[in-house]
Amino acid sequence: MSEQPWHRQHAIQMVCALPDDQEDALIVLRAAERLVRGYLMEPQANGSIRTDPSATVVSLKTGN
Repeated sequence: MSEQPWHRQHAIQMVCALPDDQEDALIVLRAAERLVRGYLMEPQANGSIRTDPSATVVSLKTGN
């Protein structure tokens, strides 16, 4: 799949929400990639692939 204009628009929206520090921002992006590659793309228990990840609620734990 090639990059479309809407991909860049979403990327810009994401970047606006990143921390100001470059290293922290890259850590956040790597964590987001792990979420996409792992949780959002993992097969469901019945063997099907999740087709509507936008409807999925992801609970993230804080450093507490």
